[in-house]
Amino acid sequence: MVTDSNRTSASTELPTSVDDGTPAGHPTPAGEPPTLPQPDLFLGAHEQADGDARPHNPALLASIGELILAWGHLEQTTAEKLAVMRKAFGDVRAVGGRTRPTMQKLLAELRALVAMRDRHDKQVLTVIAEIDGALQRIAQFRLLVVEGAQDLEDDAVLCRDTKNSAIRIELMEIVRETTQLDRIRHQIAGI
Repeated sequence: MVTDSNRTSASTELPTSVDDGTPAGHPTPAGEPPTLPQPDLFLGAHEQADGDARPHNPALLASIGELILAWGHLEQTTAEKLAVMRKAFGDVRAVGGRTRPTMQKLLAELRALVAMRDRHDKQVLTVIAEIDGALQRIAQFRLLVVEGAQDLEDDAVLCRDTKNSAIRIELMEIVRETTQLDRIRHQIAGI
């Protein structure tokens, strides 16, 4: 039996067996735990044969990324618009404070500031109400694509909704919703 003569193990003065210079059952001298093989959580996902691998449509993958970025740009534009409007009203606090507000909260604040600014112009409030309705629908669509995606076809994403129903979303639908988000972003910037 080999013992840890350098006392690098966290033993209690009892001889500790050492294999290859590292005390068995203790952290390594550098303080790192011994590396154990990680279980494969997705069995077979990394072991596709060359014949089984399907090429994915780059335009479809790009459209999913563009949808996600368009939503982020919309949030950023809305937050910047709120900051400008707050500054005009004499309020200089940051949008959202400590946490990032949801799009619904941003729109609610935008609606309140526009109502204070344009008390007699109800047309802008009508536009914000239309934007709110469109964004609720697009938010559900985005959630379905981002969190429900299961597989890809040539020109579509196969998704599952919260009720576990299979839904096929075509490339053109994703492009249409991304275009709608960009249009809404420009509307908000112009309010």
